[in-house]
Amino acid sequence: MDSRMDVCATWLFLTLWIVAQSASLGEDDAASSLLPTHFVQMGKGLESIPAGDNHVRSINFAYNHIAALPPYVFHHNQYRTLHRIELCQNKISEVSQRAFRELKQLKTVDLSGNNVTTMDPNTFKSNTKLEKLDLSYNKINFLSGRAFLQSQSLETLILSDNKIEQIYEVTFSKLPKLRNLMMDNNFIFLIQPDSFAPLTKLLYLSLANTGVYRLSENMFKNQTYPKVIDLTDTPLANKFNPPLKKIKNNAVVNLMNIDKYF
Repeated sequence: MDSRMDVCATWLFLTLWIVAQSASLGEDDAASSLLPTHFVQMGKGLESIPAGDNHVRSINFAYNHIAALPPYVFHHNQYRTLHRIELCQNKISEVSQRAFRELKQLKTVDLSGNNVTTMDPNTFKSNTKLEKLDLSYNKINFLSGRAFLQSQSLETLILSDNKIEQIYEVTFSKLPKLRNLMMDNNFIFLIQPDSFAPLTKLLYLSLANTGVYRLSENMFKNQTYPKVIDLTDTPLANKFNPPLKKIKNNAVVNLMNIDKYF
């Protein structure tokens, strides 16, 4: 009887030990399956945003085949605390107005080198910490009578190498914190009066290699001009000998009166 009890006790001990070891291995496996804080999947042939988890802070899915960003695509894939999103050199042509919703910590988005033609003005409205947006090398052209984007926090907007032809009075009317605006290498030939008036904090403006032939004080508000304007390789710059490049501080003020001399 005693020997039978000893055998039962031994088997019970072994069973409990095996269960404990299995649980420990399961925890180790779960821990090892967590994604890194900086999740990089460059050039992997991705066609959609892969699943993530809550502790990922930045993602880099550049050089893939992603064509669309559906509503809540990051939130639904468990990216809840993203600070940085890099999606350059994909095939993105569709960006839902709600694609970036619920990303309360988002600061930087890189969508350069895609096929974006336009964006809903409210795409980043809820991302109240967004500071930098790179949309260079896309196919964007501004629409008359509609603000391009609405953001109370955006400081740097890169729109170089797009299809921009005109800048309207309302284009930048919803970007009060913007400090750096790059629009070089576009087809810009017309800038309407008051186009830059809402940008009272603007420090740097690049219009290099565009069709800009005139800047005037009525494009800005109360002579709140940028500290630096890059006019390299523009018709306006070529009115001078030698041609203008980057103009700074007082030279910017003097340039606003250019029509008096030409």
